[in-house]
Amino acid sequence: MKYAWTTIAFALALGSCTYENEEDRYGTGDPCETAAVSYSQDVALILSTNCTSCHNDSSPTAGLSLEGYTNASTSALGGGLMNRVQRPSGDPLLMPPSGQLSECDQAKLRKWVNEGALDN
Repeated sequence: MKYAWTTIAFALALGSCTYENEEDRYGTGDPCETAAVSYSQDVALILSTNCTSCHNDSSPTAGLSLEGYTNASTSALGGGLMNRVQRPSGDPLLMPPSGQLSECDQAKLRKWVNEGALDN
């Protein structure tokens, strides 16, 4: 009987561990943080992961290098960067050619451009 009460108490304690809503339990499902987008922390990584294998200083495909802040900001402020990454799937001008960037990466680039493509 002694163990029965211990088991019941343990079960009640576990049952009291609840969440007020599903968001608290599972999170928002949106790990994309765009409140403070910076070139050095966000944009440079997106470009190096998805763009600079083709668009670099040593072999700038289509005459475009996105390597380094100056090149990236020139393309961004000129409208070319967002024009290419926001095209619909299947569009032959979509960049990168492997497929659209994630919504999160697009949102970060868009925020950076809309804030003036700062070197931060």
